[in-house]
Amino acid sequence: MSFNGDLFAQVALDLPLGPLDYRIAEGMELVLGDRVLVPLGSRKLVGVVTGFSRTSGVEEKKLRKITKVLADVAPLPEEWLRLTEFAARYYMRSWGQAAVAALPPFFRKAPGVRYASWLKKVREVKAPGVKRVESPELNEEQQSALAEIGAARGFAPFLLFGVTGSGKTEVYLNAMSRVLENDRQAQVLFLVPEINLTPQLERRVRERFTDQTVVTMHSELSDLERARSWLAVHEGRSRVIVGTRMAVFASFRKLRLIIVDEEHDPSYKAGDGLRHSARDLAVKRAQLNACPCVLGSATPSLESWNAAQRGAYRLLRLTHRAVQGASLPQLSVLDMRARRGEVLALEAREAVDAAIARGEQVLVFINRRGYAPTVSCPMCGWVSRCGHCSTFTVFHKAEKRLVCHHCGSSYGVPERCPCCGNPEITAVGLGTERIEEQIAAIWPDARVLRLDRDSVKGKGQTEEAFAKIHRGEADIIVGTQMIAKGHDFKRVSLVLVLNVDAQLVNPDIRAEERLFSTMLQVAGRAGRGEIPGSVFVQSRFPEHPIFSELRAQSYEQFAQRALADRRESFSPPFVHQAMLRAQAETLDRALGFLERAKQAAPRGGDGITVYDPVPMSVMRLMDEERAQLLVEAQNRGELHRFLEQWCARIAPEPGIHWFFEVDPSDL
Repeated sequence: MSFNGDLFAQVALDLPLGPLDYRIAEGMELVLGDRVLVPLGSRKLVGVVTGFSRTSGVEEKKLRKITKVLADVAPLPEEWLRLTEFAARYYMRSWGQAAVAALPPFFRKAPGVRYASWLKKVREVKAPGVKRVESPELNEEQQSALAEIGAARGFAPFLLFGVTGSGKTEVYLNAMSRVLENDRQAQVLFLVPEINLTPQLERRVRERFTDQTVVTMHSELSDLERARSWLAVHEGRSRVIVGTRMAVFASFRKLRLIIVDEEHDPSYKAGDGLRHSARDLAVKRAQLNACPCVLGSATPSLESWNAAQRGAYRLLRLTHRAVQGASLPQLSVLDMRARRGEVLALEAREAVDAAIARGEQVLVFINRRGYAPTVSCPMCGWVSRCGHCSTFTVFHKAEKRLVCHHCGSSYGVPERCPCCGNPEITAVGLGTERIEEQIAAIWPDARVLRLDRDSVKGKGQTEEAFAKIHRGEADIIVGTQMIAKGHDFKRVSLVLVLNVDAQLVNPDIRAEERLFSTMLQVAGRAGRGEIPGSVFVQSRFPEHPIFSELRAQSYEQFAQRALADRRESFSPPFVHQAMLRAQAETLDRALGFLERAKQAAPRGGDGITVYDPVPMSVMRLMDEERAQLLVEAQNRGELHRFLEQWCARIAPEPGIHWFFEVDPSDL
């Protein structure tokens, strides 16, 4: 569209400001969703055109012209603009902070002299040349689930609730196949929670859709690779994208199916920037596109399970393992109260002996990397702490360093206690390195493989480590969350779960839900083939109700109890929450700001509760003190109306960084 006369464009920029007015030069070709280069002060920034008008409220002398239209890439579609506008409004950010920040770095930078040559490289999509793998025959439950998804017309949110190993992925792939075959322009978004799950899932998708260009999007891609994947989807050259939470903001031409695997996983919630839930935005995006959205999990989030129970989501069940002869593992809880100092109980060691003798594999799960959680002085009680955060440093024996797992700071291990000079400081607690060391000592002839973020750092190392497991080149695998979900280990017959007690006494309302999910997921790695599986969980709280629910392999029992507790304590999903967080040089300044902000809050209705400011659980992070203030409401709409009014009343203060987090995952 060519413009003449006085016309203005509203341009969203990656700044805490609403779209700004810019004059459109006479004869300039411009449409909604165009990326443009605009002046702001002395800078030139890339923004997105979100609207047009014939008048502007900006003073004439302050109005500036759009510098350039970046028309070498098609405009962003209206559906994408509506999604980012909704995300910005819901998560209390500016439209530009949602829209521009969601673009790959290549497309949000001012074009340089080599822009044209780089854009040519971005448009190249490599062909993988994989051999096609046909779909296995589906069982009755899988066929029933697939039929319901296929029969959906318009927006239809599904919760695919299937036990571990029940073949949820095959339902996904067959649903994708039907959509792609029925409409030659249709596109599919497949979200996964973990980067390390992406390569194996990408391979399965490529093997099933050899006639399609399948692309991925996750944080380990280079800027060029990410831009290449994004543009292939944006231009319709790729019809399938597999990605982590960032992929929910990919630009589609004709999105017709969204799948969210392991929908309960907390990594779908962003911890910085927009602080959005990719799972929740996936459901909203399906609504905007009038298409089905399938959320899948063996342990659904209580929010999703509650939505299915009240009929907001359609519940699909897979109650049996898909492999013929495969059954759910037997779970035993080992009482560790009288076994002080024992890392592995006698029953666990005997089970490992038997599994190795049969030529089977063993998984040892402990959700703590490093050698030990910290080092301490037994004489005076000194404990190693980070100099920048209010947390302990973790002892990494291989590197002989103390590392903060929050900010990444690294320190040497002192030869003597810094407080009393005692030379006998000791490692306290267990981490993957220490477990690996002790297992190697107990079973010196076994091939032990450790899998955590310290052991597999480089690109491709994770995939190679899992390939070794699948090839049978490891007898005992020690790992963290990386081994807990999504992996189909045919030869694993035994799983040992260590160090669960810390989560059982954690005051966070979601701690027990996360623990149950993790334990059921990691237990599900056993017995996936024809080999029967067994699981041992070590705990000093064997009478806790969570263990009877785990022994019964019953998520529904757990969810019924947990939701009853949540309802009684007036916690999510029976209340809607937002957190006002503040960071400053001192805790007093952060708390003082929040107290002043509370005083400025509008008078809420009976359904709004504003709590007092408190320090965050990790009070100091990267040399900044942190505090928070919780807001609760019975109605989601009422909460957002309150937050919008309140945000306009909060006066900024020098040296204070503050923001709202809606639907906080950590309290």
